[in-house]
Amino acid sequence: MRRGGLGVAYGMLALTLLGAGAIAPPPHPQASAARPVPGRASADVLHDYLAALLAQRRPKAVSFDYTVSQLGLHDMEQTHHVYRSGHDERDETVLVDGYTLKSPSVRILRNRTDRYDVVNVAPRANQYAFHYVGAMRGAGTYTYRFRTLARSARAFEAVEIDVDGRTLLPALIRFHIAGGHARGEGTLRYGLSNMHWVVREARVTAKLRDRTTARERIAWSNYHFYEALPQATFDVRKPAAPPPKPAPAPLIPGMR
Repeated sequence: MRRGGLGVAYGMLALTLLGAGAIAPPPHPQASAARPVPGRASADVLHDYLAALLAQRRPKAVSFDYTVSQLGLHDMEQTHHVYRSGHDERDETVLVDGYTLKSPSVRILRNRTDRYDVVNVAPRANQYAFHYVGAMRGAGTYTYRFRTLARSARAFEAVEIDVDGRTLLPALIRFHIAGGHARGEGTLRYGLSNMHWVVREARVTAKLRDRTTARERIAWSNYHFYEALPQATFDVRKPAAPPPKPAPAPLIPGMR
């Protein structure tokens, strides 16, 4: 069984691109003259953005679904259900290329790093120089855009971020990847789920060494947060069993 995941993008080269056919990068949000964005000094926005990242706390336990689609390297589509507690993870493959598995394929992963956690991905002042572009208004929201320039060579390099105007957290990160057998670019989208700032979508398009193009998209959904998960969740011989009632999650620092 083939497996996919944006972890490839961070490791060999981020061949994690989902795309069905030729999926273009999402368009930049357009500014609106009729409804101006609240005015703030760029230095204040950057200061509050960095403070919001420092204030982030990971949920104690979480479950979610993700669907990964690849085109160009290995044409495939899979849907997974994941339970995560600390650095332990249970990943159940439940659907492959349109077919629901009678018995999910289960992987138990220890010392797992969440590569898509906004705290792990978002650019910091010690890693990047920030150049303010401007304030943008989109559908029901507004963002502050910065171009970012890495202070040293990186396999994964953020090149632009859109900072959410309310939480001051990254709503969109545009990036370049290079290394292994491919070079490419992509986007990571984040948003609010039950007062937690979570990854929603990843897209990557990469040129392979043989000059072919590979695309991948990953979409996350169905987030649930818990105070704890039963230890049996991370035993491959036993079925996962979430607690009967999710615990309330804390408010995101900086939320107005």
